[in-house]
Amino acid sequence: MGNWISLLYKSSIMISKSAIDLIIKHEVGGRDVYTRRYQKPIWAGGDSGITIGIGADLGYMKEKEFLAVWSPNLNLNFINALRPVVGLKGQQAKLMLRGEILNVKVPFNVAYEVFINYDIPKYYKLTKAIYPELDTLNEDTRGALVSMIYNRGNKLEGDRRKEMRAIVDLVAKADYEGIADQIERSKRLWENISMDGLVKRREEEADLILNSII
Repeated sequence: MGNWISLLYKSSIMISKSAIDLIIKHEVGGRDVYTRRYQKPIWAGGDSGITIGIGADLGYMKEKEFLAVWSPNLNLNFINALRPVVGLKGQQAKLMLRGEILNVKVPFNVAYEVFINYDIPKYYKLTKAIYPELDTLNEDTRGALVSMIYNRGNKLEGDRRKEMRAIVDLVAKADYEGIADQIERSKRLWENISMDGLVKRREEEADLILNSII
């Protein structure tokens, strides 16, 4: 578990509070919406696994990671209810959303603590893996890029990710306007297919960057 523990409890100052708020807004709609809709495990459809907290998809976690992150934050009954769904995706996960797992409840303060102390460092590391000069940018721009990777992952292959590839050189040059432009251009993927939330997220990520250099 050492690799996962080493990610825990690192400072969230690596990205701005504005960026943190943006990610939370687009993942769960903010504290009030979270409390109404996301305290209990959900299945979001498609290839998703069971999701808890602020977008923590258990289908894409290993058991050691799950235990390192969540055992200090949830009671043992909840941990035991969730363990069988770790690593399951799609219909396998959907079929598990019954019985004891429906009693699991993750309050916002617990979800937020995991998000700040674990998820942000984890996704910052994934972002830096493809944008090695990430640390040289201002905290709003670092946060906008982390938001994008939090949502999309850090693969760079294929036409759907051509804007993400273009950002590699732009980060190296600290070209803030160029980074913002490529993020906004990528909204092409979700326009006109009833995915306005992702269009809006890309727009807000781009605006966060542009507003940081005014």
